Amino acid sequence: MNIYLKIKALAKRQPLIERVPFYIDDKVTLSTSNRLVEYIVRRNVDEYNNKPVDAPLFPYLTDNMLANSVKTGKTGFNDRRNDKVQDVDKAVQNALTCFNDGLFRLFINDIETSYGEHISLTDGDEITFIRLTMLAGKQ
Repeated sequence: MNIYLKIKALAKRQPLIERVPFYIDDKVTLSTSNRLVEYIVRRNVDEYNNKPVDAPLFPYLTDNMLANSVKTGKTGFNDRRNDKVQDVDKAVQNALTCFNDGLFRLFINDIETSYGEHISLTDGDEITFIRLTMLAGKQ
């Protein structure tokens, strides 16, 4: 099943990330909002952990990459600079705690979904995360 992900911050009109296609294997059952958040976090942490640590082979930005960086406010090569592997379980727990504490809202096709709510996804659904607080530093 193909869905689309968007991330927004409350104070901004434009999404931080444009609609990004996200494939969910048909064998995966996501019956609650918590399972959806957990699945997305696990996939993203795995993707990050599997990125190469070295600098890119061709260190330059294309016109398309520069145009996208203007939209997001961040310019980079989408690579990893350190070799520290992120703990998937800690990332999931942190995301679920933030969801439960109301630090972000989850919308499925513009309908807000609460923590632990039963959901039913279909092909083409749009999932939007709205961050309600500013991030303040690193741990």
